[in-house]
Amino acid sequence: MTALLVWIGGCSPSDSQVSQHTYAVDTTSYAIPWEQIEVYMKAAPSPVQVAMWLRQEKVPFYGENLHDPTLAGRYSGLQGAANLGVYLTDMAYAHATAQYQKAYEYLSSVNRLASLYGVEDILSAERIKRLDRLQDQPDSVQKLFTQYYGEIQERLTETGQQAMLRHMILGGWSESLHIVLTLLEKDPKSQPLAEVIFLQKGLLPLLMKLYSVDTASSAASREIVAHLAAIQGELEQVAIQEVGSTDATVQKGVIHMRFRQRVVLSPVQVQSLRRRLLPLRQFIVRV
Repeated sequence: MTALLVWIGGCSPSDSQVSQHTYAVDTTSYAIPWEQIEVYMKAAPSPVQVAMWLRQEKVPFYGENLHDPTLAGRYSGLQGAANLGVYLTDMAYAHATAQYQKAYEYLSSVNRLASLYGVEDILSAERIKRLDRLQDQPDSVQKLFTQYYGEIQERLTETGQQAMLRHMILGGWSESLHIVLTLLEKDPKSQPLAEVIFLQKGLLPLLMKLYSVDTASSAASREIVAHLAAIQGELEQVAIQEVGSTDATVQKGVIHMRFRQRVVLSPVQVQSLRRRLLPLRQFIVRV
């Protein structure tokens, strides 16, 4: 991540340089406890982990399907927070595939949006270096990144922007799924990519909980939950297949067999998931 660190060091202000902000206070009546968000954060791969995984898989870069970084200046409010998650994910993907110029463009978009919410100092160059030094320790990376998100949640709550974090999470999740589906369309036999899709069956219910709390009073949350429910319906069709035993153990006189499994995900299912995801992504990135 050396090149990325140089860019962050050049683009991110130090703590003493963070400007004074006037924030749009969240006037909705709900409050999502950090403990509930933390459940999702602990279960879901962080953007750093996703970048590490993409690098290990040596996936190609398909920039034509990513979000336009020049649109960052048009976003604000809750939609801006969601697109901050989108751009963070696109930046990680570009960097993991050695597209450093493109990663720089997305970093500029990230910095522009982060400054709207006063959180640009939380992911400073030194903090990114700490994550970089832990790249061979995924569990430690996840723990540290969850800590950073906790600090973001605290900052947003202090400034009346408590609802923003769930939108950042939604944007990052939807863009990650969008990228993986794009890669699967190019390489439909990839089991690691299919396994990422299967993982969403457990993550999506947790994400839906973050939006179900205020569907009675928020039209946006109702629309988001409807989109997520449609995606969940498609994910229920994704299955695993046992393809052979790997080992057997005997515990208290009982033989326990462990089977190697593979995710069954056809090109038709990939396209169906794409069709369900598209309306949610359009809802987030529209200008």
